[in-house]
Amino acid sequence: MYEKWKKYRKSLKNQISDSTWRNYEIAFHHFSELHDRKFISIRTNDLQQCLNAYNHKSQATISSMRAVLKAMYQYAKLNEYIDRDLTEGLVYEWTNSTERIHDRYSDEEIKTLWSKLYEINNVDIILIMIYTGLQPTELLEIQTENVHLDEKYMVGGMKTEAGKDRIIPLNDKIIPLVKNRYDPNKKYLINNKFGNHYTYGTYMNGNFNTCMGKLKMKHLPHDGRHTFASLMDSAGANDVCIKLIMGHSMKNDTTKGTYTHKTLEELLAEVNKI
Repeated sequence: MYEKWKKYRKSLKNQISDSTWRNYEIAFHHFSELHDRKFISIRTNDLQQCLNAYNHKSQATISSMRAVLKAMYQYAKLNEYIDRDLTEGLVYEWTNSTERIHDRYSDEEIKTLWSKLYEINNVDIILIMIYTGLQPTELLEIQTENVHLDEKYMVGGMKTEAGKDRIIPLNDKIIPLVKNRYDPNKKYLINNKFGNHYTYGTYMNGNFNTCMGKLKMKHLPHDGRHTFASLMDSAGANDVCIKLIMGHSMKNDTTKGTYTHKTLEELLAEVNKI
């Protein structure tokens, strides 16, 4: 349905800018857990759960999700694929930048996470994010074939050119955690207890928030990445290595971006400083 609407919308004279289309593609990805469902089988609650999984994001993110949904449902109703527009009953909530900012896990909280490893479900996912700098969606999309335990690295990342398919060195502390998750018979590294792949929405709604509640912590899903950056900086890690590991662009620094190359051994040495 998304592809049908996109083809129709791009055929109109009043064109949408490339940047807006990029936002729409990201917004559509936020509904990934519904991508394999028949459009007519989706219910209001299914859409609402996806929206709720991102209510910690900015108004711009939710506005893009809303725009894509409304456009798809209006198109579907116009072409008589459906009888009712489900978007009319949805609640769109977001977090203002002044309400909540990313906050790193404190040293004491990190100790607590290690002490609760395998006692509270999915604590290992948070620890892997803290020691790799991966965004939640990036970690959830890591495929097993891209996990190289013997060489101590993974390949993954998304969103930007600098972030896609990057080398992610594995800190020695989390190699046992990754190894415990690794199953060569599964497509993805991170799966739920039933062996099924986690989408961001199901992870957020069913696991991360529950985990935070049990730990009595208040954090956002991306706080693991924020913690990694903070720990690396405090440890005096090489700035170029930090950017390479996190997938940050160096296009504004021609010298570093063009002439500086880092080996896996160098990246491992830096990541093991934390």
